[in-house]
Amino acid sequence: MNREELNPRNEDGIALITVIILTAVLMVIGTGMYFVASREGTMSSADYSGGQAFSYAEGGIENVMNILNYVVTVSQLTQARADQSPDGYGYLMDPNPSLRQTPTDPVVMNIGNDSFTVWLDEVDQYGEHCDNCDLKLNSTNPADKTAYLLITAEGQSSQGYRKLQQRVRVQASGYPLTFYINGDVTMNGGPTLSSESIYVRGSFYGREKLQVSGADQIYGGPAGVRATGSIYAKSNGHNSQIYTASGGHSSYWASNYINDRDNRGPNGNKFTINNLDGTFSTSGLSSTQMATLKQQAKTSGYYNGNPGNNLSIQQSDLPGREGDVVIYVEYPSGNPSNNEVNLKFTWPSSPYTTGKAIVIVKNGSVRLTGSAIGDLRGVIYCPDGEVRADGSGNGQFTGYVWGKGMTNIGNFNFTMDQLFADDPPFFAWSVTRETAWTEVDR
Repeated sequence: MNREELNPRNEDGIALITVIILTAVLMVIGTGMYFVASREGTMSSADYSGGQAFSYAEGGIENVMNILNYVVTVSQLTQARADQSPDGYGYLMDPNPSLRQTPTDPVVMNIGNDSFTVWLDEVDQYGEHCDNCDLKLNSTNPADKTAYLLITAEGQSSQGYRKLQQRVRVQASGYPLTFYINGDVTMNGGPTLSSESIYVRGSFYGREKLQVSGADQIYGGPAGVRATGSIYAKSNGHNSQIYTASGGHSSYWASNYINDRDNRGPNGNKFTINNLDGTFSTSGLSSTQMATLKQQAKTSGYYNGNPGNNLSIQQSDLPGREGDVVIYVEYPSGNPSNNEVNLKFTWPSSPYTTGKAIVIVKNGSVRLTGSAIGDLRGVIYCPDGEVRADGSGNGQFTGYVWGKGMTNIGNFNFTMDQLFADDPPFFAWSVTRETAWTEVDR
C-alpha cells in the first residue's frame, strides 16, 4: 500500500472539502428558502391588499345598487353627487353620453387611505354600450319600459387594485304617474287641473267649475278628464256646461257621454277600460315596493302602524331633511272611510325641507285641508279609501294621486310640471341583477 494513501493529512483535506461543499449546499438551500419565504410574504401581502381592493370594489357595486332603488332615470343619474374627490362631487352617469364608458368625473369614496370609484353606463341587454337607451316610464310599449345599466366599480388599496362590473335590468312598474282614481270622482268648488289628466275607472260628477288647461306632461295630448264610465254635470245657475280655461267643452273632455245629463259631449267620444289599460297598469304598487317604502318611512321618514280612527299629521311631526320623505300610515282594522288621515303640512317648506312628500295610507282615507296644506309636491297613494281635498283655501298639489275615490270641496289646483316629471318617485321602477358581477383588469 502506498504511504501517501495512508497519510492522515490527506484524510483531513478530504473532510475539509466535504465540509465546504456541504456548507455551500446549505447556504444555497438557505438562500433559496429565504427568497421563497420572502416571496410568499410578498404574495400574502399582495393577496391581502388585493382582497381589500376586491372588498372595496364589491362594496362600490352594492352602494350603487342601493342608490338605484331611489334614482334611476337619466335625469336623476346625471345630477352631480357629493363625493370625496378633490372637487367634491362626481357623476354616477356622465352627462355626456360619449364619456359614459370612460367618465372624467365619476363618484369617488374614500376609506382611510384607500378608496372605491363607481360609475354607470347605458348598455343593451347584451352589455354593449348604447346611447339614449334610458327607461321610458310612461311608454305603452313594453320594450321601452326596460333599460339596462352597467355598474363599474374600482377598488384601490395601498398595494392592490380590483375592478368589477355588474349589469342590472331596470323595469318600469307601470304605476300610473298621474292623477288616477280607481272609482268615482266628485268635483265641486272651483278646482283647476293643468298639465296633467284625471284618469277615472268609474264616473265623474262635477259642478261645471273645473277648469282644465295645458298638455298632459306624462302621457301626451291635451290635459283632460278621461273616465271609463260617464261624465255628469250638475247645472249651476245659468252655467250649464263643464268648461276649460280656454272656454267651451270641446276635446278636453274624452269620455263616454251616453249618460251625460245635458247631452253635451261629442258623438262617439268614448274612453273605455281597454283604453285605460293600454295607457298604464292599474295594479298599484307591488308588495316589494311597499316593503321598501315602509322601511324608508321607519328609518328616515314618518311611520304609524296603529293611529286610531282619525290622525292629523302636521309639519312638526315630520323630520326636517333634504330629499324625499316617505309618510306611511296603516290601519290594522276598520272601515277605510272611517280611518282618516288629515294632512296639515306644507311640503317642501324651505329652507327646512326639500324634495317631495310621498304619503301612503293603507286601509284608510286621506283629507287635504286647503288653507293648511298650502303647496304640496309629492304623491298621495290611498288604494283602499277616498282622497278628499277639503276646505275653502287655494291649496296647490303638484304630483300624482292614486285613490279608491275622490271628492273635491274648495278651490284646489292640481298640476304637474316638467321638473317633477323628470324626477319621479323612486318606486316607479324595479332593479334586478341581470348577471353576476365579473372581474376585469386583474
